[in-house]
Amino acid sequence: MTRVVVPACLAVVLACGASRVPHALRGYNILVEEKDQQSVELARAMREQGIKVRPKVRGGSGPTAALIYFTFSDPGPGQPLWLHIRLADTRSGLIVGAATIQLDSLLTTPRARAVAAVKALAP
Repeated sequence: MTRVVVPACLAVVLACGASRVPHALRGYNILVEEKDQQSVELARAMREQGIKVRPKVRGGSGPTAALIYFTFSDPGPGQPLWLHIRLADTRSGLIVGAATIQLDSLLTTPRARAVAAVKALAP
């Protein structure tokens, strides 16, 4: 009886860890060129969520998605500023993940923005 329980418990623990990565991103490596503070923090937040991050493309490395991020605000006074992140498959160009967060007074640091964006990407 105990031989059945131990493997079953192990399977449940492993399944819980894997569930932090969105289904659409499982098996993907995320390409993040850590050139500025925001991209460094986005890569760090993704790693903390269990997402595989690499700094450059490697041939034959399997499915890879490139991180694209930008801020946007509608023209006009008082319009909110938004941070958009997109993950595009490097082979097909298809968007495999996307998130948008409104930048407000709580998200003033690159770290806070990165954590909120990755949580929106992988709820």
